[in-house]
Parts: sequence; structure tokens; C-alpha cells
Amino acid sequence: MRNALLRVNVAGGSAARSAAKGRPSGQEQRIINAALVPIVAGMAMAGCLYWFYAGDFAVIPDSAASIAPRYRQSLTVYIAAAWVELWAEPLFVLSRARVLFKLQAKCEGIAVTCRCTVVVATLLLGRYVSCNGSDGNPLRLLAFAAGQMAYAVAIVAMYAWHMSQVLDYPIWMCYVPRKLACGDGDANGGYIGSTIGGLAVTFVGQSLLKHLLTQGDSMVMARFATADEMGIFAFVSNYGSIPARVIFLPLEEASRAVFSKTAAAVASSQDSDKRMSADGGVWAEVRYASHVLSTLGKLQVLFGMILAVFGTLYSPVLASLACQGDTAVGQALAAYCLYLPLMGLNGFLEAFVHSVASKSQLLRSNVWMVGFTAVYMLAAVQALRRFGAGSAGIIVANMLNMALRIFYCKTFVSSWFARLDIAGPRVAALLPHSAVIVTCLGSAAVIVAASAVLDHLRDSITFQLSMLMLGGVLGVVVLGSIWLYEQPLVRSVRGLRAGKLQHLKAC
Repeated sequence: MRNALLRVNVAGGSAARSAAKGRPSGQEQRIINAALVPIVAGMAMAGCLYWFYAGDFAVIPDSAASIAPRYRQSLTVYIAAAWVELWAEPLFVLSRARVLFKLQAKCEGIAVTCRCTVVVATLLLGRYVSCNGSDGNPLRLLAFAAGQMAYAVAIVAMYAWHMSQVLDYPIWMCYVPRKLACGDGDANGGYIGSTIGGLAVTFVGQSLLKHLLTQGDSMVMARFATADEMGIFAFVSNYGSIPARVIFLPLEEASRAVFSKTAAAVASSQDSDKRMSADGGVWAEVRYASHVLSTLGKLQVLFGMILAVFGTLYSPVLASLACQGDTAVGQALAAYCLYLPLMGLNGFLEAFVHSVASKSQLLRSNVWMVGFTAVYMLAAVQALRRFGAGSAGIIVANMLNMALRIFYCKTFVSSWFARLDIAGPRVAALLPHSAVIVTCLGSAAVIVAASAVLDHLRDSITFQLSMLMLGGVLGVVVLGSIWLYEQPLVRSVRGLRAGKLQHLKAC
């Protein structure tokens, strides 16, 4: 529903909001009506999950009860937290429609802090009240449920407080559906509109399909991998994906909104039979979307270069510190360092495809996704059974899957811009400055040479500390070269992440 609502154009809404003083404008009311659907559907789904996992008929093994005390109580709190968090949905989509990305980061940051605080406090309380140390902490499962409830309450409270300062009408009106007349935000009238409703159904189907397909890792690992390989893969994927969640997810959210507004502007222009002249606003929106794609693509190339130099070469050192010299962990970490840039680049490209594609194009992309997943599973099985590559082989198969998806998305992007007779992002423009490339290559040569010189100390703490100190110095040198020679990129990324879209347009 969020992806579909991004297609609603509320820009130029200042005049409409002024005309609708004291109540939501037509387009914002349509967003509110649609955002109320996930609340009802989500609460029903959460209730069904509780009934299935903890209802009277659910069979909870004795082993599970002994391992995870307070199972039913914890699940009840989780379900209640889901119900609470759903009530932030109308406020969240309104903030995205008004391009308030900084607000999202602020609210989620405070909510995450509350969750961590409550989890730690509950664990400490459970440790204090525990009468029998052999049973462990009796609140260890309930602590995470309480943390999730704290997150839900905080996110709703923060959005309500901040949006009350922004909206021209009371917060309670964000939870009241209202039928729109024809021409009031949509030519068809009604509550949501056939266009948004159809797109929402398509995106729901796509998300369900994507969820099933992304379980390919679990299916392959469960069938063909050993317990050690599954543990290594879980360790590497959980900790290795932190940069993607912290750095690239906010950028992807911001870019998705930008691309959706561009698609809405293009669709509006085509519906009204306007021509996108060189000085037209629609042409400027499309050119801006191309600029954002180029910016994010170049950022991923830089990120990939840094990981290729420092991530792959330092993975054995980090593995020796964390896992006592486990070579399998080092190999998996090195492979994941090469996989991360592909995952980030695919995320931005898929954000563009999902934002501008029509319903038929989205269905076609689903078919291709099924094919790519089949290729991935075949490659993963061969990596485990024939080549014995372990968890690193699973990651390499994921890299192949991402590469295929990137190729498909790049083909779609090129054809979309070509159809509008506008130059899209060029691959040559994604390459970093030559000084940055030379600095990265020089750093790699220095690291390899230092590792060879200190090879006789490889198993000692001296080798590890020396290599880490060298890596820190070289990392500062590489970041300094990026700061000196990639200032336009730095300004663009900072503007996009902070939601300063006008600043980005001027870069």
C-alpha cells in the first residue's frame, strides 16, 4: 500500500490544502483512506497468527516451553505491539507524501532507542528477580516483546506529536475515512480509487512472491547445508547487512519517494496530452530522477571499491579476532563484502522499477524474478554439493542472483528513459575520480605487501594489531581522497538522506 500511495501526487498541494483548511485535501484524504486499510488487515492478520501459534488448539512442545518461558505472554505482547504500531501508518504515509524524510529518521531513531532501553532494563530485572540461576533469566523472551511494545508506542507518539505541528487539521482526522466526490483528488471519486487500489493489489502480490522467493536461502540451507555452514551464514548475513540497513535503507526510502513523484508527474502529463518540452516541469522531474539514479549508482561503486580493498583483505583478520581463526568465516565475510554493493545497487534500481512501472510491467518483473530465483537455487545447490563451497558458495550464488536482477533493472531503466526521449544514467558517469581509483589500488598493494612482510607473525596478536592500524591509516587516506575529489557526490548524498530535495536539484 505504501508503494502504491507514493504514486499519489500531493505536490502543488499548498493551494489545495489552503482551500481545504481545517480538513485534509482531496489527495491527502485519499491517502488517509488507503492507509486505514493496512490497520484493519494487519490487526486481523496479527490476530490469526496468535490464534495459530498460541491459541487453545496450538500444540507447544515441552522442550519449547522449557527453552522459552513465558511464551504465550510474550507472543501476546508482540501481537499487541503490532496492533499499536499499525496506528502510525496514516501519519507515516502523510509524512512521506509531504517529503518529510528527516521526520521519519528522527521518529524511528527515538523509537529504536526506547526499544533497546526497555530490552536491557527488562533483562536486568529478570536477572535480579531470578531465584534459580540454573533456569537462566525468566524474562529473556518477554524482554524483547516488551522492547517491541516500547518501539510501537514511541513511534506512534512521535509521529502524532510531530505531524500535529505540520498538519492544518487535527490528528484524529487522519483516522476518519471520507468518501470523495468525482474530481475531489481523483476523477473517479470513491474512497481509494481504482488506480491506487489496482496498484496496491499488485504490490501486495509482489511482496508475497518476493517473501516466498527470498526464503530460497532457508530452503537450500535446510536441505543441503550442515549446521556449521548455516551458523556461519547466519553470523555473516546478520552482521554484514548492518551497513545496508543503516546507510542505504534511508537513501532507498528517499529515492523511492522521488521516483514515485516523477512517475506521477509523467502519468499526469500523458493523461493531459501535454508535451514534455525542454523547459517543462515534467522534463525537469525526469532529469532529476536520472540524476538521483546516477548519484546512488556512483555511491555504490565507491562503496564496492572500499569493500573490495578493505573488506576482502581484512576478512581473515576480523575472522581471527571474532571466531578464533575460522577460515570458513573469513571466506564468507570476504564474499559478503563483494555481495553488499550488488545488494545495494539492486535495491536502488528496484526502487525505481517499482516506482515507475505499470501494472503489466510489474507482473512481468515478477516472472523474471521467479526465473532468477530458480537460477540462484540451482547455483547454490551446486556450490554446496559439487564444489563444497559452504556458506561462501551460498553468498556467491546470491551475487549471481543480484547480478541478473541488476541487469534486468538496468535494461528497464534504459528503455524507460529512451521512451521519453531523455538521456538516462550513463555507466561511464558512475566511475569515481581517477585519483580515488589510484588511492584504492595503492592501498590494496600496501596491505598485500604488509601482509607478506609480517607473514611469520600471522597467528600473533602483533600481526592483527599492526594490520588493523595500517588499515585505519589507509582508510582515512581513501576517505580523504573521496572528500577532496567527489564533493558533488558528497553534497548530493547528504541532501538526499536529509530530505533536502531542492538542494539535490541544484547540485
